[in-house]
Amino acid sequence: MELDYTCIWKPGMEPPGCWKGRIRLIKDTDPYELEATARYSSFHILCGKHKYGNYICIPNWNIGTELSGLSDTFWNFERLTTYYPKLSKVDAVSIVSALERLNEYLLSKEEAG
Repeated sequence: MELDYTCIWKPGMEPPGCWKGRIRLIKDTDPYELEATARYSSFHILCGKHKYGNYICIPNWNIGTELSGLSDTFWNFERLTTYYPKLSKVDAVSIVSALERLNEYLLSKEEAG
């Protein structure tokens, strides 16, 4: 399954803009597994829930941290950029936008039922 998504530069970031991304969904049950590509970067993302909340792991970027909900782009962006300062803001936006799109897909799948 492939999903397209749009990444939107957050308010206050320079330069403003948006770009397209694409998700290749590998596993659509918790824990979720996907490959997201955007702006010349590729991320193999594992995310899901554990007893105390949500998490994300991006093994090919040596990233692993707690998450808020998949749709909470502000908190997730802040978490990624604070704990992984070498991760560019563009890549962080690409990642949180992919998570937000995954959430939209999962909600539509749930509603369809």
